[in-house]
Order: sequence, then structure tokens, then C-alpha cells
Amino acid sequence: MRAATIYERKGKLYVHSSSKTTAGVWVINAPVLAVEKEDTSEVGRAVRECLAASREGAPHPKSFTSLFDPVLNLAGVKSFATFVKSAICVEAETSDDAVVMLISTRNEGVDDGFTPLPNKTEAALVADEVLGSAVVATLAMSE
Repeated sequence: MRAATIYERKGKLYVHSSSKTTAGVWVINAPVLAVEKEDTSEVGRAVRECLAASREGAPHPKSFTSLFDPVLNLAGVKSFATFVKSAICVEAETSDDAVVMLISTRNEGVDDGFTPLPNKTEAALVADEVLGSAVVATLAMSE
């Protein structure tokens, strides 16, 4: 399986790839991208790029303290607590090159992060604009 995460904060989207480590933990990895929500083609391209970079068997990090720093730097904030206060999130997962599952989440705050909701959208990986539009629609279902 390949995975990516899309955050919306203050009208901007932040997209990152996620990889599964040798210990079975999903962690953030490059690329980490910032895109305008209104540019659905660019949103779809960013999600596709991040899904392509996702992998299993990544080295397990020795420390988790700075893994989210690339997102914080793009957002211009210093802490996850500040970032998460005004963010919503969608998780993207795919096991093939045809369909991606978009999962809306509920923001549970800095301690609990984002919890998946039952709202799921299936999107074809055929065109960036179609994928980007599905991401934006799924973000609207996030809390």
C-alpha cells in the first residue's frame, strides 16, 4: 500500500508522502508540498507525486521529534500544536495505480491528532484535476 496525507490550514494545502518503516510504523517522508486549494489540477498532481514516493520497508527513525518539521516550515509555524489548531486532514491510500481511497478525518487536537471518519471517497487516478477535485470535496467532509 502507498499513502499520502493532505492538510488544509488557512486556505492552503500541505501534502506529504508517508512510508511504512521496517518496524511497521507509518512516517512522513519527502516530498512535502504546499499547493493552492483552488488549483485542483495542482492538488491532484501533488497527491499523485506523494503517493508515488510512498513505500514499505523504509528505515525506522531513531527520533520522531523533527519528522513533521518540513510541513511546519512550509506553513510558517514553529510547532505542531500551532499547526493542528486550525487544520483539517484527509488521508489518501492506494494499493494499485488505478484508484485512491480518500479518508476524511476529525481533528482531535494536538494530543490525539486526526481520527479517520467513516466518510470515504474513491477517486480514479486518471487525471490530476479529477483527483484534486475529489481531495477538495473530501476535505469538506473533514472536521
